[in-house]
Amino acid sequence: MKLKPRPRYLDLLLAAQGNGMIKVVTGMRRCGKSTLLELFAQHLLETGTPTDHILQYKLESYEFAGYSVDQLHNSILERMPKAGHWYLLIDEVQLIDGWERVINAIRVDHDADIIVTGSNAHLLSGQLATLLSGRAMAIRMYPLSFREFMDYTGITDRTEAFERYIRYGGLPPVVDQGANQALASTVLSGIYDTVLVRDVATHLQIRNPMALNDVARYLASTSGSPVSITNIENRLKSAHRPTSSLTIERYIQGLLDAYLFHRAQRRDLRGGQILQGLSKYYPADPGIRNMLLGFSDSDYGFALENLVHNELLAAGFHVTVGRTDRTEIDFIAERIQPDMSKRTLYVQVSASLMDTATREREMKPFRSLPAQEGERIIITLDTIGLGRTEEGVDVVNALDWLTTQAYR
Repeated sequence: MKLKPRPRYLDLLLAAQGNGMIKVVTGMRRCGKSTLLELFAQHLLETGTPTDHILQYKLESYEFAGYSVDQLHNSILERMPKAGHWYLLIDEVQLIDGWERVINAIRVDHDADIIVTGSNAHLLSGQLATLLSGRAMAIRMYPLSFREFMDYTGITDRTEAFERYIRYGGLPPVVDQGANQALASTVLSGIYDTVLVRDVATHLQIRNPMALNDVARYLASTSGSPVSITNIENRLKSAHRPTSSLTIERYIQGLLDAYLFHRAQRRDLRGGQILQGLSKYYPADPGIRNMLLGFSDSDYGFALENLVHNELLAAGFHVTVGRTDRTEIDFIAERIQPDMSKRTLYVQVSASLMDTATREREMKPFRSLPAQEGERIIITLDTIGLGRTEEGVDVVNALDWLTTQAYR
């Protein structure tokens, strides 16, 4: 199958080529990390790098089943003499215990560009952080954004693309099923089950996978709402699966570490400090959310909020939820721009603002902000009533916002 381009991430790798840093690409399983390594290798070949100077290891392959850390090290040494410049690309590197020592040894002993991928947030912690302090850089990869989805599929009708994207999401193996709903659903379920079993349950040595699945479904059903650990505990108890609050917190952290969900913490709009508890959790992909909730067509508002949150993350923003005693702003998004200036967005999301009361409710939180602070945006599916209000709030159509280059 011909490789589909992922220019956002390939450009990041190319910009870091030869910088002496180990590149660590992380992201949820099947979001495109393996393809990114293939695209990078293809670029190297097209620009004159000899084939034997590109060492690729796909550790999920049966060829490497049961491989030890010593076998990995010896294999690399056999293919990589001391002289010359080399490219070492290792996919799903966490599958071999002790891989950090191998990577550090190659970094010390050879002239090599090293890129590794993994499906767990622990990749950049522990021994790797100790061995490679200041010598590794992270590249976070996400499922296809809406704009990437349109480019990937070649769909030019934005409405058609949105209907498919918000239902089945942007994981490339799912997108590759085209409009075949049965196949898309089957592939989604398979990815979810693999992440739950291999990247969460096995890693955390969970004995009660049904309770873990219940926690994931609860987080998906409450995306856009503050989550109380006590409420989850009570729900599991009523389902005759009693689970302690500490265990539930451990399950949630496991889902976050596997990149199946993202957490948006609350921030005090007045003081700026992060507030403890009652964070919001968003599935990392619209398809995963719908698979967990049964592909309902009745909650476009929450689905759109989830989508906007994920788009902001993929565009490099740090995202929190703004709170005061009486009001809330859906998202505060902050990013350092290429010129080192700071960009701040205050974002409200509403499926429609046609109702006067709804429009007033979405506008009200902006009035608690300092007059000159940040950009104010309301994102809606409406196609009328758009533009800048007298209060300096930009009301924008969601499809316009999702396809603009301003946030990329």
